[in-house]
Amino acid sequence: MHISSSRLPLRRTCPTRSRGHLSRSGGRARAGLSAVALAVAVATGVAACGGSSGGGSSTGSTGSTGGTGSTTKADSSLLGPAKAATDTPVKIGWVSTGRTQAVDTSGEIRAAQAVVDYANAHLGGLRGHKIELVTCEDKSVPANAQACGNQFLREKVAAVGAGSPGQTDPWLKIVAPAGIPVGMNLVATQATLTTKNVFIWGNPLASFGTPAAFARDKKLTSAAVFVIDVPAASDPAKQLVPPFFANAGAKAEVIAIPPGTADMTPQVQTAQKNKPAMYHVIGDPTFCASAIKAIKALGITAPITALDRCIGADHGASIPGGFAGVDIIAQANVDPSTPEFKLFNAVIGAYGKNLKIDSISMSGYQGMLSLVRGVNSVPGTDVSSAAIATALHTMPPTTYALGGGADFQCNGKANSISPNICSTTGFIADADKQGTLTNFRSLDTTGIFKLGAS
Repeated sequence: MHISSSRLPLRRTCPTRSRGHLSRSGGRARAGLSAVALAVAVATGVAACGGSSGGGSSTGSTGSTGGTGSTTKADSSLLGPAKAATDTPVKIGWVSTGRTQAVDTSGEIRAAQAVVDYANAHLGGLRGHKIELVTCEDKSVPANAQACGNQFLREKVAAVGAGSPGQTDPWLKIVAPAGIPVGMNLVATQATLTTKNVFIWGNPLASFGTPAAFARDKKLTSAAVFVIDVPAASDPAKQLVPPFFANAGAKAEVIAIPPGTADMTPQVQTAQKNKPAMYHVIGDPTFCASAIKAIKALGITAPITALDRCIGADHGASIPGGFAGVDIIAQANVDPSTPEFKLFNAVIGAYGKNLKIDSISMSGYQGMLSLVRGVNSVPGTDVSSAAIATALHTMPPTTYALGGGADFQCNGKANSISPNICSTTGFIADADKQGTLTNFRSLDTTGIFKLGAS
């Protein structure tokens, strides 16, 4: 049984930090973090902001589905024995973009709540305390995000969790000084990378680092990278792609193409003059389809890599041959044969209340379950903000939700670019014509995620 990610909609959250500059006063370390802060725009899919919406809606539902396009029945026995939370409630804040005119990420909140219900029934909640989720939607508006921070102070939450919210800094600047720890799945702004007691469970740099590792693995010495030309995407691509590929022993040319460009033949022809050994595509489904279509139309046989967000609701129908032969960079391992996906399917089936299984619900699931697992991995019953932060700093290697068995650890040593990043996870998978993903695998990224002199 294979799982199709062709219905996973693009994350369309729009941070206000659309353009950044490297600081000369802070040296290489500060410059590196400034560049990385921009990278989240692409890593979490906001490249679509200012472009076409592309992704469409998901049609999969839970309970009888094992993922988008799969028919695996959820196995409730995987939830484990009952272990109800019986101690006093602990409030955990949760921020999501929510529903706006441009995007609907309300499934992220519902997935987080499903994890809370699962944890309260089977994991003893948070250190024995029943979790109460305090939710807030930023609507991709800074003022709303600031209001979320004030709400969390009023509600006296012990910690704040998130998947990949569109706005982070406004509420972070409110909760962090109050000593409230923050855990997020895939977010990286200058503030989140440097603020004390912020924990980023996944690896927001995988969108750039994994294709570079692919080049090294295949002994490819050059690459052409097509990126949608909105500042939040093209600026970080220009700053991060060349050094990451250089660390892999390859030279990369970044080509920014305006959103809505239907025929990218001229851009591909220009890139082909340098005879790149591979192509990498960063954008929304419509952008990616145009790029891949042009590459194939010119008879180019060089390997193509693309983000999982490139796979839209049309199943690659507009691309000759579809996604067959394209290597997909993925943030979650959704192979239905893995224990982590089976558990995800069981949790969403039992507590998701017909929640769609897509990239949005996966982000909420990963964000909330990682917080619960991280805190619970350290013995104790204290759920004060200080105790939660200490537990996360001292946690042992712990299984990352939907990580294909990969671990995360928040001791500040997982990723050399920022101590707040807790893992180096990132996967590559094969795709068939309609975007069904198989053969998920991790690549060696040793030495890839470095900026400047080591």
